[in-house]
Amino acid sequence: MNGPRRPYARSAVAIATGTEASAFDREAIERGGVPESALMESAGRAAADLADHLAPTGRVVVVSGRGNNGGDGVVLARTLYARGRDVRLVRVGRPADDPLMHGWDVPSVEAGEGALVGAALVVDAVLGTGLRGAPRAPAATVIEQLGRFDGPVLALDIPSGVVADTGAVPGPAVRASATISFGWPKLGTLLEPGRSHSGRLVVAEIGFPPAGDAHFGAVLLTPGWADGVVPVRDAATHKNRVGAVLVVAGGEGMAGAALLAARAALRAGAGYVRIAADGAHREVFQATLPDAPFVALDDRDALATAVDASKAVVVGPGLGTSAAAEVALGQVLDGARAAVLDADALNLVAAGRPRGLGALHGDRPLVLTPHPGEASRLLDCEPATVEADRPAAARALASASGAVVVLKGTPSLIADRGRPLAVSALASSDFAVAGMGDVLAGVTGAFLAQGVEPRRAAGLALLATARSALRTGLGAGLAASDVVDGLSEALVERGPGVTDLPFPWLLLDADAPR
Repeated sequence: MNGPRRPYARSAVAIATGTEASAFDREAIERGGVPESALMESAGRAAADLADHLAPTGRVVVVSGRGNNGGDGVVLARTLYARGRDVRLVRVGRPADDPLMHGWDVPSVEAGEGALVGAALVVDAVLGTGLRGAPRAPAATVIEQLGRFDGPVLALDIPSGVVADTGAVPGPAVRASATISFGWPKLGTLLEPGRSHSGRLVVAEIGFPPAGDAHFGAVLLTPGWADGVVPVRDAATHKNRVGAVLVVAGGEGMAGAALLAARAALRAGAGYVRIAADGAHREVFQATLPDAPFVALDDRDALATAVDASKAVVVGPGLGTSAAAEVALGQVLDGARAAVLDADALNLVAAGRPRGLGALHGDRPLVLTPHPGEASRLLDCEPATVEADRPAAARALASASGAVVVLKGTPSLIADRGRPLAVSALASSDFAVAGMGDVLAGVTGAFLAQGVEPRRAAGLALLATARSALRTGLGAGLAASDVVDGLSEALVERGPGVTDLPFPWLLLDADAPR
């Protein structure tokens, strides 16, 4: 098995939209007494450290625009030049006598063709987090030139052309090899297509005052965060105390979905797992997973007993949308202490069978795990509407249902009424394989059964399944059963993750998506 990969982070990391970051900048400067020049110096010098690390030799070309982002670039260029590096500053509307030079005569030229020739690394400091629409000339022309450069590009705060609030790319945009954000990652570097433009994502601490949840509407879930919330068994315990899970799944011809969810729940630490499925599958389950007692889906008394005996119920994987499935879902909604609704359970709810989205929650912990297609049915809109603003869709589902909502995708998002949006730090096209949702539902149910509150249970499940998938090293050949097999090792990982960056200012180091 492969060892742990990035991301590295000591705890959860706040995420700022461009609007939130600008507001906090003003508050820090005007009310917090932090000089703007100090922030710019700290940002530029941290970026210079990273540039030195990424390209220890050769020419560094810094393309600097007119705003504060361009100022960060000037500080970077001056810092590297003072350290003896071969540096060229390409000005995009910046004055030649920039006061940020501090008297250093850094070689500089106006933007134009040929300005990037000979560069070992190009630094994108053209546009910052204030962009709302497509870039205009002369910045647009420079961004197009950067797009033709075939070497590594380091973007400052956000790749030029990416909208910091949404990740949208409304015009030409830089595709960076790495992006260094200051204070916190910007939401647009974590949402597609902005994430794919950002490359390796690094976040530097530059001297901002502490920021509470009230300042930002999202948080990044990281290994460092998980390290503090993953459940730990008491030394003296038994199977029911560590969590009993019932998996209501596996309608006609769909035994595999139920098996994946049940096996995942066991590997995630549930002490007792039962399966309620189509009676025709009894022999399959008893032969394949003897660890899990079987209940026939149409035996209403036995199902009610199993629901009552379980601390959490996972309902939906491969369940189907038959009348029997509807009755089973109703029993779960009426009797479960905690529940995860996935797949066909969500399709039944979207059709109001046995009840609609607004009548789901009650007083028990409840987690919904839709993919964008299921989310669109629940919200009665087109899938394209969900994809156009995934944070808004996740929040709308949480608001309508009162549940914790995991909107699966790249990246997966967790919405919970009145709390910041949570974003998974791990995303990969390798996860696009049948059965991954079944595994996620089973792991979430296992954490709920162990007494983890719903938002944390969902976040731990996202990170555990993703870490297990990445540890296999199988890439596009990954299968959902491989993820189940690797859960035990993923769950015993501890610590903030790994990084090769030696800098004390480091808050986050996340691999480029693949």
